[in-house]
Amino acid sequence: MKAIKQGEFLLFVILSIFITIVSGCSPIVEEDTTTQFKTVQEAALESELAAADVFHTEELNETAFAFYQSPEGYGILHFSLKEDGWDYQGSSGYATDEERKPFSFGQSTWHKGEVSMEGESSYTTVFFGEVSDAEINKMTIEYNDRKRDASLIRNNGRTYWYLVSEQDDGNEGVDTVFAYSTDGELLYREGNN
Repeated sequence: MKAIKQGEFLLFVILSIFITIVSGCSPIVEEDTTTQFKTVQEAALESELAAADVFHTEELNETAFAFYQSPEGYGILHFSLKEDGWDYQGSSGYATDEERKPFSFGQSTWHKGEVSMEGESSYTTVFFGEVSDAEINKMTIEYNDRKRDASLIRNNGRTYWYLVSEQDDGNEGVDTVFAYSTDGELLYREGNN
């Protein structure tokens, strides 16, 4: 009987060693600790707008924006670049007027990058609006002693214009908006000058 107990003990020890060796040799699975870079399109989903409503995106150095359109109006989404990708900052929207003017204009300004406690923060300002008069083919914007042509974009039968300000202090403002026809004729001039 003593020999059987020693045999059982020896078998137990051998099985224990075998199990320890086999379990120690199993492959080690490392957890994926890399963070996926968030795109502007992914960040835009945080705005709760339908992806189909967002029709134009611009990525700049530390900031980005996207235009959206809805039956009620249009607007702009703001983004700031972080370490893990684009971060949705908010939006500015405008309702389409019942009494349609030849064009509308507004602006949207938001903080870019990290907030500085020393007052050295910088901002992005985009001037933009909707063009209702089909004769308008060119928009020129005058602001803070600068005069630049805006970009025109078309989406679902509607036309929009926009211009990214060259300044970054957040104090920009449109002085005058000029609207021209295809042949260069000044159709409308609206503003302070």
